Amino acid sequence: MRAVMFRVLVLCLGFSRAAAAEDVDLSVVNRIKDQAFNHSRVMDYVQSLSDEHGARLAASPGYRRAAQWAVDELQRSGVANARLEDAGSFGRSWAWTSVSVQMLTPEATTLNGVPLAWSAGSNGPISANVVFAPLWEDADDPTQTDLVKLAARIADYKLQYAGKLAGKIVLLSPERKFKLPSEPSSQRWSDEDIAAMHKARDPLVKDPRQWPRLREPTDTAERWKMAEVVPGEIQADYSLRRMRLMDRLIAFLDAERVAAVLMTSGEGGGGIIFAERFGSYLSDAPIPPPAVQLMPEHYNRLVRLLGRAVPVSMRLVVEASFPDQHAALTNVIAELPGTGERNEVVMMGAHLDSWQAGTGATDNAAGCAVVMEAMRILKAVDIKLPRTVRLGLWDGEEQGHLGSRAYVRKHLGDPVTMQLKPEHARLSAYYNIDTGTGRTRGILNQGNDASKPIFEAIMQPFAELGASTVVPRNDWGTDHMPFDAVGLPSFDLLQDELDYWTHTHHSNVDTVDHVVPEDLMISAAFLATLVYQTATRDALMPREVLPLPLPAPGPVPESVRD
Repeated sequence: MRAVMFRVLVLCLGFSRAAAAEDVDLSVVNRIKDQAFNHSRVMDYVQSLSDEHGARLAASPGYRRAAQWAVDELQRSGVANARLEDAGSFGRSWAWTSVSVQMLTPEATTLNGVPLAWSAGSNGPISANVVFAPLWEDADDPTQTDLVKLAARIADYKLQYAGKLAGKIVLLSPERKFKLPSEPSSQRWSDEDIAAMHKARDPLVKDPRQWPRLREPTDTAERWKMAEVVPGEIQADYSLRRMRLMDRLIAFLDAERVAAVLMTSGEGGGGIIFAERFGSYLSDAPIPPPAVQLMPEHYNRLVRLLGRAVPVSMRLVVEASFPDQHAALTNVIAELPGTGERNEVVMMGAHLDSWQAGTGATDNAAGCAVVMEAMRILKAVDIKLPRTVRLGLWDGEEQGHLGSRAYVRKHLGDPVTMQLKPEHARLSAYYNIDTGTGRTRGILNQGNDASKPIFEAIMQPFAELGASTVVPRNDWGTDHMPFDAVGLPSFDLLQDELDYWTHTHHSNVDTVDHVVPEDLMISAAFLATLVYQTATRDALMPREVLPLPLPAPGPVPESVRD
């Protein structure tokens, strides 16, 4: 018994010292938890954003309705200066209202599909024969080798199918290959998983495949110029080259007068439609024929029939449109004004846009709801904050963090030239959430070692909820990265994966049914506490060394001008 009491005393003393170092006010933390657990509105926010305002494709009418709802809701919660903020030009907006895909022969049946973003509507029913011409294959993060192979395939099939596709419905993807499942479809991080994360620190502070992309201009032509002049870095932005290959393929399909395109994806375990785009949001890019992503099992049936020389005919209707050829991006910004004289700021955010197949519940209405709920909680506990707390809900994240990048360039600094704005010196930290509905387990600190003891003290009151780990790893691919690109402390929350990557990410089942309310409540309490402590601690969060400016843009590569 004495040994047990001694260990408890040691733990308490250790926590007291850590708390004292960061001045953790447990009475405020308790009030935050009370609001989060006993007066929660987080599911109201998720359901409004998903069931009423999903999907929210970037710069679309649906996105704008959701953004205005968020502003109105924040204002109803008493949050000051909730507003829409222009985030620059985007290109074509796109929306769809209905789709019907039916096989007529050899047997009449309905197939499950979702229109691909920025493809054309059918302008009425299309009835046509089907051909298999697998010119295109998806790759989330293509390498130079992937692109060489894809370019060769396109060139080969252009010769093979030239003059043979007019009026046809074309199966454009390879057959989907299935494997027996070897991993659970949903999982929470175990203690062993968390321990392994601590041991597997990234060998590079900045991932050479991802980091340059966040420091490029958002304008495509300027990005091509940058790709010419930074050897070994921005030249690795193969996603831009892949976009150009897609434009060339679409131009070929248009020249061939293809009636429509059917595709499928290589993700997930089957029975789910993962759908993004076929075509570009850029106003001067070619518009593809109607394009529908099919459930892989239905797509494979068509491929097998054609492979056995069985003729296939189909009827397809897609209602899709381009409401605005020159749409603008729009961020949602709101504030709890601080009382300090130095006008310092703490930010938190999540991306509001989504893809079109589902309702964007886990990607990323859940994150937006957590951020909005954290803001509501901080307003409800009614505590004076020395630093202003600012919320950002971002547009265009799915197209390359466009909304958050525009905000950073407008308010904080240019990641290309590293010319900084006055606000840069006053931003303490930015916190982001964007990995589904899973419970927050801690924070990824982007290799910012000086922040670790600070976070460990702040998070200690959440240890009993499993949210107390600081992982010394970099996280990529979401809206904290533009802040990181100009040398600001920026962090992404570490969440349980659940079925995010196997089922809901960019899929037709990304709906409220996959959201876990208790997890979001804990995440909101955690984020509110994190922001409160950052807003009230004596000093700004520690910073790392500023990135160096990038070279001046060079000429657009001749190989991509045609």
